[in-house]
Amino acid sequence: MIRKITQILFVLTILLSLSGCRDTKQKTQAFVNAYNNSASNFSNEIITSTKAKAFLDQKKVEINVETTLEQNENNKAVYGQLFPVFLKQMLSTDKDVKELVEEGVVFQVDFLANDNTSIAEFKIDQKELAALIKNNASKPEVAVGPSTSNGSPELQEILVMMNKSMPVKNADGSKIVKIYLNNENQLVYQVEMPEDVLKLLENKAANSLVKESILREGQVQKVVRSLLPYGIKDLKYEYLNAKGKIINYMIITEKDLKL
Repeated sequence: MIRKITQILFVLTILLSLSGCRDTKQKTQAFVNAYNNSASNFSNEIITSTKAKAFLDQKKVEINVETTLEQNENNKAVYGQLFPVFLKQMLSTDKDVKELVEEGVVFQVDFLANDNTSIAEFKIDQKELAALIKNNASKPEVAVGPSTSNGSPELQEILVMMNKSMPVKNADGSKIVKIYLNNENQLVYQVEMPEDVLKLLENKAANSLVKESILREGQVQKVVRSLLPYGIKDLKYEYLNAKGKIINYMIITEKDLKL
């Protein structure tokens, strides 16, 4: 679950950064054209397709994102919470999108499960944009890693926005509280775990079983491949208790992944 989040958000961040200029209708169509022309380049094991559609007379843009995610309570709880918050952040800070919304264009975004039902949806209009800008101004910047990190400015910006979406609660009771780059240029997930699970994770054997299970699933390899251009080859999971104390951790290395 945690691994898929990173993969999806990195792709969508790149897509939503591609747009253009002119009167409202022309700018709306230009945004949609740029989005759709780029969309096919960013499909992966999670996102099967994505498409934007302009309704020029209604001053509306619809964006549908089709995924391989199953429609279940866990996915809906996590992605239904994370997608709207993160994508609203992205859209509200994009110069061209802000300009269009200020001119009355409404953005409607829908994330679809593999059965074509909705996992998450939201819209951004002038009222929502004003609330987002006000909310962003009141939030302090989140530190996402040392300035000496190999992380590119693009990656740093993505992590800042992802952390503004935290915490993200999972259906199993765990909670992602932060994602950052450490001094070893590892992408670190800090996850607050329920007390009963933490007791199990204190055991080295149990921790090894969790690692093996993650590697068998195969999704982590896909995520790491998408991170290779940023110089990140290791993932680290820090397990926290409710007070924020690190109880245990797990590192998945390039060697583990056999890339």
